[in-house]
Formats: sequence, structure tokens, C-alpha cells
Amino acid sequence: MPARFSRRSWRSLTLGLALSGALLLSGCQGLLTTVPDEGFQAAEVESSDGVTGGPQFPSIDESSFEAEVVTGEGDPASELVSSWTLEEKIVSLFLIHISGTSLSDFERTYDDLGVAGFLLLGNNVPGTLERSQEFVGGVRQLGEPELLVAIDQEGGAVERLQPDPFPAPAELGALPLDDTTEATTERNSLVFDVGANVNLGVIADVSPGSDAYIHERSFGTDAAEVADYVSAALDGSVDGVATAVKHFPGHGLTSEDTHETIGESSIALSTWFDEHAPPFLTAVNKRAPLLMFGHLVVPSVDDAPASLSSEWVKLVRQQWGYDGILMTDDLSMLEDSGDDTYQNFSTNALRAVAAGMDLIIDAGGNNRTDAMNRIDEAIATIAQAVDEGGISITQIDASAIRVAKLRYSLGGVSRPFENAEAG
Repeated sequence: MPARFSRRSWRSLTLGLALSGALLLSGCQGLLTTVPDEGFQAAEVESSDGVTGGPQFPSIDESSFEAEVVTGEGDPASELVSSWTLEEKIVSLFLIHISGTSLSDFERTYDDLGVAGFLLLGNNVPGTLERSQEFVGGVRQLGEPELLVAIDQEGGAVERLQPDPFPAPAELGALPLDDTTEATTERNSLVFDVGANVNLGVIADVSPGSDAYIHERSFGTDAAEVADYVSAALDGSVDGVATAVKHFPGHGLTSEDTHETIGESSIALSTWFDEHAPPFLTAVNKRAPLLMFGHLVVPSVDDAPASLSSEWVKLVRQQWGYDGILMTDDLSMLEDSGDDTYQNFSTNALRAVAAGMDLIIDAGGNNRTDAMNRIDEAIATIAQAVDEGGISITQIDASAIRVAKLRYSLGGVSRPFENAEAG
């Protein structure tokens, strides 16, 4: 287990960079928090028969995935990451959950680890919005740049904040598209008003039918129609909240609950392109800031779950041209599956980072100490892989910069409740 490092040693540096970052990013504040112009489109790809059309899966060679580092002179995210140790870079790729509403517990955890942020579940936001605002806003402001504070506010079966009287995704799928944009705007506004800045809220999964676990959370059973609703949902983005689209390559590939088992599908890749890919490609074309990978196995692509698969990452990065953040679903779900292959969190985290994931979610700690020990061990495992050449420092830097850029882009947005408290 590595020695823990205090974040206070570099807070003076990050405070200065945050000030310059706010100036540099003020002109493009909406890039990662609201839907941009429609000018970006994933490149069309020539198929094996020479016909140019929809995206095709890349030919996979033996070389490892190498992420491009996007830097620039005066870029605060790049400058910040360049000032960090290897361990600080690695831990900045983790979004973790700890229970309760003690701000001091979250502050101690952040000071000891330096994670990118926290995933808030029901036990973190009990009661009314007003009761949670001071705590959630306090968590977000523990770091500079501000931490990522993520909440699942899909609506219906998965919602952490109340009141949310708006239709669930399955209901919205039978209503005009404008209703989806309105409902998503209201839900993102709830996330913003409570003080969080990431909504893990847009379901791009195409349901295979009414008996499927994902059915009530999905917009529908037709890929083209679901793609339209995903587009409408992304039109409901608000400043100060980054929206995640999930669960790539599609929870509709299985009828089972991947919180309890690893879903597997024998689907052919060509069929996947037709029946499950369109909503995710729509999200890529609209430059959704985060794309969440699920724990789904498609042997025609890779024997590993998508969340640990460089093959799926290559498709999204190289063929679709996605330049946002790739994040895992909660990795502790792999342990809960009971599959012996995935019972070690550190090994799972290593596989995810090696595959090209930028942001790793872990809600597997039973308490604060357990959560910290899990991350400590993962840091040591990944750092050893970097030192031994199994993962390039270039790839770690690229992911850390992407996450830091997102954190900078979400700062500086006026929050009336917090401003009133401060004044």
C-alpha cells in the first residue's frame, strides 16, 4: 500500500491555476456542459466492401491503445497535471463513494487521497433539496479545480433528488421529443441546484423487451427512436452540469441486471451496429462530455467486459472520433457478479485504465477506511504497471488532463444558493 500524500502541499499551485483557468475557459464554458453546435460529426468509414457509410469496427492490431495528449501553452489543466507525481495523476482518475453526510469525512478523504470527486447515492442526499445543498456544495468545493460530484438523476426508477415529478424515460419514449428535453433540463437543474456538477442521467440503452432489467429505464425498443430521444435529452443540458450517457455498448444486450451478474451477448458486431449503436453514436456526434461503459461482454468483440476492453475503446476513440471522457460504471459491480475473474478491485482498476478508461467509479467501500484502502491499493497496482512499462505515462497524462479539463470547465458558474450563503 503506498504512503498517502496530502493535497494541501499543492493547493496553492492549483488555486493560481484555477484563476488563470477560469479566464482561459470563460470563452468556451459551454463546451463540456451544454450541447455545442452541430458541426461535429463522427467520420464516415469505408466498409470492407469499399462502400462508404455508417461506422465500422476497426481492425485491431497488436499495438496497445495510445491516447493523444491535447495540450497547449498556458493550458491550466496540462500545467496542473504536469506538476503532479505519478500517484497524484493516477488517483485523479477515480470517482468514489463514501457513505453519509459528514462533510469532514469527505474532506479528510479528499485530503488523504486527492480523488477526482465523489459519487453521491441515496444515503448522501436524504430529505429535501434544501437540506442537502450545503453539504453537496461543500463537497464540490473541497478542491481546486472544483471536484466532480456525480448523481444519478435519470428519473423514475433511478433518482436521488426530490421532488422529481417528471415522467420516467420509459414514459417519455411515448411522448413528443420536446417533453424529454424539458424533463432532462429540469433534472439537470435539480442536480445543479443541490450543488452537484455531473448527472449520470441519460440512458442510451435500447431495451430488448418488457422483461429486461433495463426496460423501465430505457426510452424504448427501437434504436433509431431511442437515438432521437437521447439527442433530445442532451438538448436539456445546463451550464455547470456535465451529462453522462450510459451504458455503452448497450444494456439492452442482456435482460439481466449487471449489478448482480456480468451480462453477455452473442450478438454479431454488424447486428450491434444496427440495433444498439445508434443512440451512442448520436451522443458522440453531439459531443456528450462523458460516456459510461457498462460491464457487458460481447465475445464477437472482446471476451472482457466493455468497461475493461481496449477493443471497444478503439472503436469509440479511433472510429467514432470521440474526444470526451470515457468512464466505467461502478467497478464494484464486477466483484458483486461472483465471477472469480473479477474479484480483485485493484486488478479490475488496472485493466480499466490499461484499456483506456479516463475515470473509474468505485462504490465498493463499506466505510470510509475501506474505500480509502481500495483506492490506495489500486494506485499502487497501476503505478507499478506504469513503472514496468505496462501502461505508458503518456496515457495516464492524457486521461488526467481530460478529467482536469472537465473540472475546470465546470467551475465559475454562479450558484445563487451558495452566493447567498457566502454573502
